Amino acid sequence: MKIRGAKVEEYELLSSIALKSKAHWGYSSQDLARWEQDLTVTAASVAKQPTFIAQIDGDVAGFFQLSIASGVPELEHFWVRPGFMGEGVGRALLGHALREVANRGYDELFIDADPNAEDFYVACGAERVAVKAAPIIGQIQRVRPQLVLSVNAS
Repeated sequence: MKIRGAKVEEYELLSSIALKSKAHWGYSSQDLARWEQDLTVTAASVAKQPTFIAQIDGDVAGFFQLSIASGVPELEHFWVRPGFMGEGVGRALLGHALREVANRGYDELFIDADPNAEDFYVACGAERVAVKAAPIIGQIQRVRPQLVLSVNAS
């Protein structure tokens, strides 16, 4: 596996991966359509924000993008293509994200997580600090875990 900086011209591929990865969890087409803007990676965001891709045998297996604009490092995007889930891609990308955060002088990474991803992040050392209401069709009590991961966690 190789982790490298994303190229601006890859933004559409990254958006496609984000959408397919979110759809993997069985969300309705209505919910996915509602989240389309949040799942979209732009050329401008790739140019301005730290964005890294994991490649396996030339295939893009996943990516992450950090947001540090507010002075607080947060995972803006963190997606692993469904065919590569369970292959160590997520752990490798998260480790790289933590090194990027540490290299910029921060001690923690904040994560607004999909409920389906919380177990992964917790297994990597993240702690839940809050929740945000995030109702969807058929799950009005759904929440998104708000997590914090120390750069020393993994």
